[in-house]
Amino acid sequence: MPWLTASDKHIVALAVMLTAKTHETDCPMGYFAQLRLCLASMGGTPVDYARVKWAGDEPQDPASEFLN
Repeated sequence: MPWLTASDKHIVALAVMLTAKTHETDCPMGYFAQLRLCLASMGGTPVDYARVKWAGDEPQDPASEFLN
């Protein structure tokens, strides 16, 4: 998710911890729901990715190198 910045570090850390917990055999289902919410809030699911607007989405004009 290249659009994330340093200000997103806490939600990324939470997603990492939840991901680790979901690999345990006795993981409660609530962890999966919370992980899904974390990923959605960061644009990390296919549905939410379509809503993300970032500089990498803009097509680059080949003439801008010479005109700007």
